[in-house]
Amino acid sequence: MRQRIAQGTAYWLWRLTAFLAQRLPQRVLYPLAVTLGEIAYLAWGTKRRIAKQNFAHVLDRPAGDRAVARVARRSFRNFAKYVVEIMRFPRLRAEDLEHLVAIEGWEHIRGAMEKGRGIIFVSIHFGNFEVGGARVAGAIPLNVIADDLSNQRLMDLLVGNRAHKNINIHTPNGAARKVLSALRRNEMVGVMMDLGPRAFAFNTVNADFFGAPAAFPTVAADLARVSGAPIVVGAVVRQHDNTFRGVALPPIWVDRARQAAEETARVTSAIADALEGLIRPCPDQWYIFRPMWPAELSSVPA
Repeated sequence: MRQRIAQGTAYWLWRLTAFLAQRLPQRVLYPLAVTLGEIAYLAWGTKRRIAKQNFAHVLDRPAGDRAVARVARRSFRNFAKYVVEIMRFPRLRAEDLEHLVAIEGWEHIRGAMEKGRGIIFVSIHFGNFEVGGARVAGAIPLNVIADDLSNQRLMDLLVGNRAHKNINIHTPNGAARKVLSALRRNEMVGVMMDLGPRAFAFNTVNADFFGAPAAFPTVAADLARVSGAPIVVGAVVRQHDNTFRGVALPPIWVDRARQAAEETARVTSAIADALEGLIRPCPDQWYIFRPMWPAELSSVPA
């Protein structure tokens, strides 16, 4: 009973907050989001500690360094902006998305699509991956593998919002068959790589990431090996005016003639290198509130 009440409260709180976010002008909404992000940074000690440890790797500084704290703080603020943007997401039209997101690397996407095997689009929780996905999905249907929320009503609401933007959400159960079918239809399949401990629900390999080994799921490499589809690494970067620059990098191809384990490790390492290059210029846009390097979490300062 308590769980039902809590989930119902969360559902209606989201609906109410989204109603307000869709009607407030941006000049009010963004400062409010930044304030809420600041409050979350100060109040949510566990996530603050995790973020600091992760950004210590990115900046190659001690977790207690002031520069690390500044980046972690800005990450919370940017995440709060992302959340209110997701609340406004249902009201965005195709022309709004074209104005919001400029894409660099369309030629890589188009070139990969010409092969007729679909695209495995690999990204991370960074900038605003939702509006970026919706922008691309306006031209190519996008299928995303994502976890179920325990709150089914809220999950159904969010899935419905994405479906209106040509984004299909698939939960891990039975996802392999669905996404392989999507690739055969020459569609795009989206995979997030920064799962932290959740990566161990899948097969993983260690790849060097900001100077230390981190576990990455092999889903993208495995799908590419089975389907022959290319892997395109990309991200959506927030600009100063809260518009976005989408970046799609040249495709990574799996050599299906090579030994499977070695090729999976090579491809996953190439993905990690590409993601690192996208994060370095603006690390505060990475929303990494789960430990990417879990073994070191116990040493994180508050």
